[in-house]
Amino acid sequence: MLGKLIILFIAVPLADLALLVWMSSYTGLAFSISIVVISGIIGAILAKRSVNSVFAKIKRNFASGQISPDLLTDGAMILFAAGLLLTPGFLTDAFGLSILIPQTRRWYRSVLAKWLRRSVNFQYVQMPMHGDENTVDGDVVKKTDPTDTEEPRRIKSGQLLP
Repeated sequence: MLGKLIILFIAVPLADLALLVWMSSYTGLAFSISIVVISGIIGAILAKRSVNSVFAKIKRNFASGQISPDLLTDGAMILFAAGLLLTPGFLTDAFGLSILIPQTRRWYRSVLAKWLRRSVNFQYVQMPMHGDENTVDGDVVKKTDPTDTEEPRRIKSGQLLP
């Protein structure tokens, strides 16, 4: 895994640089750099708009007690796209912009979900609950003054402090 990441962190910037040099030989360096800057600005505007939209939906869902894994994944993917757009280059900008398009983001999300199902071994552990789902068992120890000789009291679950 580390080897793949190293190759990725070397290959992608080199490919971006090679593409920038190749394109600038046809269009000129100033034009090529301005295209990268303009795509970064447009991408940042789109990323901000997408993040605001997705996070508003996430807040509404949380307020109503729902958790949508798709929205959480979309939020993470949009933040990843924003990071790609901050990286100068044609390849990273193109990939980042494609993530910001909702239709392609859905496709990326399905590919990511399939990869996670194959690659990650999920294990579910259910802890036994005592009482109802709103009760958390635990011990509370009342802190005392260090000069106090009284022994700390243990308070049982559900008991209110005096």
